[in-house]
Amino acid sequence: MKCSIISIGTELTLGMVVNTNAQYIAENLTGLGIECNCIYTIRDKEDEIVYTLKESLKHSDIIIISGGLGPTDDDLTRSAVAKAFGTELVRLDSLDESSLRFIKKVKDEGIRERLLRQSYIPFGSIPIKPRIGSASGFIVSLKDGKKVFCIPGVPKEMRDMFDFDVVPVLKNMLGGDGQDEGGEVIRKLELLATDISETEIEEKIKDLVEFARNKGIEIGITSTPGLIKIILTSRASDFSIAQENLELIKKEIVGRLEEHIYGENSTSISEALKRTIMEKTKKITVCVAESMTGGLVCKNITDAAGSSEYFLGGIVSYSKSAKVHILGVSRKSIERFGAVSRRVCFEMAKHARELFGADFAISVTGFAGPGVDEKDKEVGLVYCCILGPNDYVRIYRKKFIGTRPEIRFRASQFIINKLRNSINNLIE
Repeated sequence: MKCSIISIGTELTLGMVVNTNAQYIAENLTGLGIECNCIYTIRDKEDEIVYTLKESLKHSDIIIISGGLGPTDDDLTRSAVAKAFGTELVRLDSLDESSLRFIKKVKDEGIRERLLRQSYIPFGSIPIKPRIGSASGFIVSLKDGKKVFCIPGVPKEMRDMFDFDVVPVLKNMLGGDGQDEGGEVIRKLELLATDISETEIEEKIKDLVEFARNKGIEIGITSTPGLIKIILTSRASDFSIAQENLELIKKEIVGRLEEHIYGENSTSISEALKRTIMEKTKKITVCVAESMTGGLVCKNITDAAGSSEYFLGGIVSYSKSAKVHILGVSRKSIERFGAVSRRVCFEMAKHARELFGADFAISVTGFAGPGVDEKDKEVGLVYCCILGPNDYVRIYRKKFIGTRPEIRFRASQFIINKLRNSINNLIE
């Protein structure tokens, strides 16, 4: 079963707003076993919407249109869909309550009539009442079994209607078991890695690509600073085969990339750390001393709900003075080795661990740029330290590339993942 996604909005085509809706819909369609073969982004122009809808129906069984369902003059999805199918718009009184949801008492009849535009849908279509927002959606069912779903463009409204109104219909079309009768199942898995390049990954798994393809699995790799996604897309005749093949290839890749892999799908580095800590039989505590990252390490650790169970606190010792007077780093060490040095990084972690009484302390100091603070240091040079039980010490010298935000993010990802690995290796 094939699907096309049509996103409506001139703000999208002008690049003023990022099209997160299409990504969300496509990702969740794949999870259902439905392949998205086309994604269109269209201006608020009725004729263009009509043309794109008709073209999509030539090669797709399902069309999902997002946006253009509000009460303003540029909300043209309803009229465009009606025009495409040669029908008219009809008003449903049952939708009036939703259309007027945010106006308790409308004195201006013009405003009232504008809001009530949201109560109109193409004749013969099935209305979808919104739980949030005021824009109603609708479903058009065609004689050949194809369906067109029209849902709002506001992200939270779109997600609610897609999850609770569109997905159940799609599952029913698939027979309720996630499989298109006489077709194939599609399953996707993303493995998340850090501190490794695309080229290194390709070299480590190059012999797996053809093997995976013979199992109906395509391996793709996408990269952003500090995060690599290895995307496995499995196609098979039924769910169990698709899942079995995914697990087989996943096991092979994880075995080769080992500690670089920290999670799957939407797992964040903070959630990966939390899972590692909470799986241990003893209580573990963590603290942070950071400079260059300016609080980003603390922020990323505490992004996980419940992190107060193990995170005791952090100190952002951005200046040399803060390193000396708050953390207790030796002034002589800074003068001799520099604020960005192996020795200072060690002392930052050491004193943080003493201050908080934590099992593990991590520290980061470096140059994120632009510019060079000391002539013998380079932008992107970072030192990271981990101190743990039984005199455990690990100090890393890294050279990260990229912009200032990218270097900071890479450093944060790196040290948190190294902390996760250290806990795994030290604590049962």
